[in-house]
Amino acid sequence: MASQSKVVISKDKHAVNEVKTVSDDNKPHWYIVQTYVGFEDAVRKSLEQKVTNLSLEKKIIEIFVPTKTVVKTNKKGEKKEKQEKVYPGYIYIQAILDKEVGYLIQNTQYVSKIAGTGDYAVALEDGYVERLKDHLLKESQTIESVSSVAYAINDLVKVIDGPFKDMQGKVCGVDQQNNRIDVLLSIFDRETRVELDVLEIRKVIA
Repeated sequence: MASQSKVVISKDKHAVNEVKTVSDDNKPHWYIVQTYVGFEDAVRKSLEQKVTNLSLEKKIIEIFVPTKTVVKTNKKGEKKEKQEKVYPGYIYIQAILDKEVGYLIQNTQYVSKIAGTGDYAVALEDGYVERLKDHLLKESQTIESVSSVAYAINDLVKVIDGPFKDMQGKVCGVDQQNNRIDVLLSIFDRETRVELDVLEIRKVIA
């Protein structure tokens, strides 16, 4: 597992002597870096510029800011897609995290710290980021396919995700602007109004 690769990091981000590598595999691993919320892209761009200027392409392989596609409907009924951060305040960096790279990351503006346990920056499990990317891609494709589906009062739908999975009910309210649907579900033999996301339901075709 990649978690065997650790780097000692100082609580004082300016103390370069406290950034020491204890890994001897000299291979790139994925790490989570905590940033100021809203400055994820600024950190990515700043680090990419430093990598270019210092010719560190072999040490810092990739900087990944997970985003997801969100469909919003305005008051005119027009649907628009926008990108939102999946984990605000966090980015992923694939790197050989030695003393030089650790210091470079920690001393980048808007970076809080390299995430880890105690004073150790701990690498993510091998394959984790690849699985995350695959999940986000599939989710994006799903959003594109369901965002065009229109729901109307009394439509019969089936819940496909969440605590009410596999239950069926009728639509009793539609919030197009926020892509939320109210559905009447039979819970404990009583009809209960439940608000669901459009991604949690599918129309039942008679």
